[in-house]
Amino acid sequence: MHTVMKWDYKTKDGRIVGHVVRLEGDTEPGSLKPRKQVIPYFKENGQSGIPEGLPSEHRIFGLESISDYANPVFIVEGEKCAYALHGLGLQAVTSLSGSGQANLADWSAIENAERVYILPDHDEPGVKYAYNVFRKIKAFKNLTEVSLLRFPIGEGADVCDYLKTIPELSDWNELDSLQTHPAKEAVRAILQQYLNTCVDPIPSAWHFLVTKHKHKLISVNDFSHIRLPKRETILSPWLTEGSINMVFADRGIGKTFFCLSCAVALANGETFLSYKADKPVPVLYLDGEMQATAMQERLKQLTNGKPTKETLSIFTPDCQDLTDHIPDIGAPNGRLEIDELVNTVNPKVVFIDNISTFIRTGHENEGDSWSPVQEWAVQLRKRGVAVVFIHHANKEGKQRGSHKKEDVMDIVIQLKRPDDFLQGTDDTRMMIKYTKSRHMGAFDTQDIEATLKDTNGSLQWTWEAGDLSCQRAIDLLNDGLSMAEVGDELGVSKSTVHRWKKKALEQHSI
Repeated sequence: MHTVMKWDYKTKDGRIVGHVVRLEGDTEPGSLKPRKQVIPYFKENGQSGIPEGLPSEHRIFGLESISDYANPVFIVEGEKCAYALHGLGLQAVTSLSGSGQANLADWSAIENAERVYILPDHDEPGVKYAYNVFRKIKAFKNLTEVSLLRFPIGEGADVCDYLKTIPELSDWNELDSLQTHPAKEAVRAILQQYLNTCVDPIPSAWHFLVTKHKHKLISVNDFSHIRLPKRETILSPWLTEGSINMVFADRGIGKTFFCLSCAVALANGETFLSYKADKPVPVLYLDGEMQATAMQERLKQLTNGKPTKETLSIFTPDCQDLTDHIPDIGAPNGRLEIDELVNTVNPKVVFIDNISTFIRTGHENEGDSWSPVQEWAVQLRKRGVAVVFIHHANKEGKQRGSHKKEDVMDIVIQLKRPDDFLQGTDDTRMMIKYTKSRHMGAFDTQDIEATLKDTNGSLQWTWEAGDLSCQRAIDLLNDGLSMAEVGDELGVSKSTVHRWKKKALEQHSI
């Protein structure tokens, strides 16, 4: 065996505190690669090994490269890889003795770095090394971005293995410095391009501390930097991916028509009223009380008999076997039955029409009966599935039962009759009001007046903006504009402006 490379460990002021030597000998039997051995020399008597109690600040290789904090710092696994990056003019460090002892090193030399790339070997020890390093550096106050970079070009592959795949370095001996290599700048540019496209975020699980009961804790500092999946809006502006929602109304208002129309729009990627689905998504609609023939007729009228672009699956009692029953999601077995349906369809949205027919264990007016249902809905939320509960209103016009139902809701929509509604002579006309809106702005939560008309067997929705537009109309009328001019300004009909004016006069607001 003979020495082929020696890497010096230095203090910040350049004093050598030890070195690591790479020895090579004859090739292994059946291999073209030479036998190698890496030996640390950190004992005061010059003998090999690491003395017990070696200061943690002496366990970092590459401190001399840390100078310009405007540039990122690369944390690699092994002196060879750090040395290669030094040759490219990059800040790179590693810890003594590989993946097993990263916790023993003092990483404070990079505490002022804003961006860090961790480049472990592509194997299980490499993952362990990256995790241990991250746990040591994550609390650095200036650190705003930590990324993971692995090179999936073979088991155990490291950054040197990746560099050797670059044609300009086909003849490069990985132990040679790249500082004077003619392709240095070109290689550096290629590596930068790789960084721009192939880095991964730190796995979210690495931010958490897990208790013996498997509960997870996360610090505020970690929580502010963790990359959480962005919740996609699937029916703007109110229905988001993984949200929990409620639509409630008195009997006969048209809440099933409203929710079925939302479901059709979602499955088709269409517009419904002022709502827009940017793309089709699968939907599961659970109905617990309507006759199958009535449900069929309503869907034909709402879709004009055309198939939906994505799956819209309907559960209806009349289509079940005689021995089957409506699942009771108030009970564990019922929730498992619905989970089976969800697993089969893999929907983005589940409509539950309605709470009274699908929650029969306990009493819907009691908060304790709602708690297991709420927990079940939260589990669906974790899977990215949005839930829309459909519910009845009480005598006071509020959602029936315990107010605990609304605690976990992101959006609560109330459907009610307009003040000027004439029973028996009007079409299906309703005011759409947001009684809770966790993520919506004031403009998005304005009231909407919607009308459902039957035109030659086809159901068509029309809508007009509510209170905010109404107030704007009154302001314009007070400024001297005619009803026709106000209608043109707000994009509504003259008759709508007339109705707003009449309502304002009744309320003495004009």
